[in-house]
Amino acid sequence: MKKPLEQRILEAEEMASRLLADANEASESGKKVKAEELYNRGQFWLDRANKLRGWGE
Repeated sequence: MKKPLEQRILEAEEMASRLLADANEASESGKKVKAEELYNRGQFWLDRANKLRGWGE
């Protein structure tokens, strides 16, 4: 059974938050390539949360 929309939005936001925090930590540690990868993944999840809300395109 499909998860409720609000739960899917919340999970996407939580994933984005975790990935962006990890990206900031990697950046501060000088791991620029890893940070960029994590920023991109975090942005994916932010975009997903926004799409689920009906925001944007």
